[in-house]
Amino acid sequence: MPERMSRWSLRGRFLWIAGFALVTSLITGGLAMYWAANIEDNQMLDARLEHLGATVLSFVEDEFSEETRDPTRAVRLKTRPTAALLYRYQVWSSKGTLLMRSHEAPESQPLMSLARFGFDTVQIAGEEYRTFSLPSKNNALIVQVAENVDERWAQVGLLTGYYVGFLVIPFALVFGATWLLLRRSLHSIDTLAEHLEARNPLDVTPLRVESPPKEILPILQSLDTLLVRYGHAFSEERKFTSVAAHEMRTPLAGLRAHAQLAVSSQSDEDLREGLGEVILGVDRASRLLDQLLDLARIESIPHEARQPLDDVSVSDTYQGVMSDVGPRGKRKNISFAARFPAAKLRCHGFAFYLLLRNLVANAINYTPAGGRVEVSTARDGDSVTLTVDDSGPGIAPEQREHAFERFNRLQQTQIEGVGLGLSIVLSVVELHHGKIQLLASPLGGLRVQVNFGPASAETA
Repeated sequence: MPERMSRWSLRGRFLWIAGFALVTSLITGGLAMYWAANIEDNQMLDARLEHLGATVLSFVEDEFSEETRDPTRAVRLKTRPTAALLYRYQVWSSKGTLLMRSHEAPESQPLMSLARFGFDTVQIAGEEYRTFSLPSKNNALIVQVAENVDERWAQVGLLTGYYVGFLVIPFALVFGATWLLLRRSLHSIDTLAEHLEARNPLDVTPLRVESPPKEILPILQSLDTLLVRYGHAFSEERKFTSVAAHEMRTPLAGLRAHAQLAVSSQSDEDLREGLGEVILGVDRASRLLDQLLDLARIESIPHEARQPLDDVSVSDTYQGVMSDVGPRGKRKNISFAARFPAAKLRCHGFAFYLLLRNLVANAINYTPAGGRVEVSTARDGDSVTLTVDDSGPGIAPEQREHAFERFNRLQQTQIEGVGLGLSIVLSVVELHHGKIQLLASPLGGLRVQVNFGPASAETA
């Protein structure tokens, strides 16, 4: 048995899909949060600067109202260092004197032009700032506040990093749960594989898998159907082998008996009679083997059903059959008639030959000396009907359904044959999806009608 190799695993593929979905969701969520935070921060940046400027101005006005009434004089104020603050601020007098600043604010230059009020974006020491400037009510003081744009982006990125970091643990939990669920869900497939591997080759009982998923039900049903077919095939094979062995035993026993008689004969006449019986026994055994081989070949044809059918001449096939079995009919002085208005069939050539030969051979076997056999074809709409009539005893209606059973000769043991002819004919009819009927013949014997469907009659 060839070893099957697989380059991918269904469980691994599912895990890869789940992991890809989770990572994609994580990255997409992080980017979405980063984008949303950025938009929100941009919208609130100016508002924060304006609010911070107003707060600083209010604070400065209170400070100056307590320490001095002359806002033009520089006052040294104690301010706490505010290293790494996101915001910078300066307080200027209307005369251009720096009165107060945050720790990170420049000492020698304003954050933006003192003559300009409102919002602006400026470069300070090679870095980009968003600035806001507003004067006091008496225009004696000017407050300027600024926010470093790069530091603001860093804050947004830090928040996003926290978001991603906090999602790592849930991601691991979800991935682990997914793996466990997939393992549990695919357990039925593993169980099915183990059952099939451990199953006895002759065990054709249906497979038992507890709680299978819907996705593998079609596979299970197909396997059960296949096992039923195998069971039927095994049963037919055992039955066929048993009956064939029994049927072969009879001619072989006869051959042995006639050979012993020939060996022990006391005269030439007895010797010739014994050897003649041996020859007849060999012929019967040979005919049995031939029909067994024919039946085996016919039953193997469905495995080659995809091969194209042949355009078969009914007349040529009949001539071949008559050259094979016709001499037997002539020895019985049987007259033959053949009419083929439907001259061609689209079918398996060898199978059709076996069908026609067995029908004609059966007709010859059961037709008495001086009788008649007729073979004809006729078109019936889109189909073709092959008819074989004989003037023999026929088959009683109640026995016709048993006539197709293998080795069943309907208790007519005096007739030459082994009881496989109609079984072969039925196999050929089933191969072509046709129909067969056993009827009473106008000639007084049996009429066999075989109807070939449109696919076989299209060239007729």
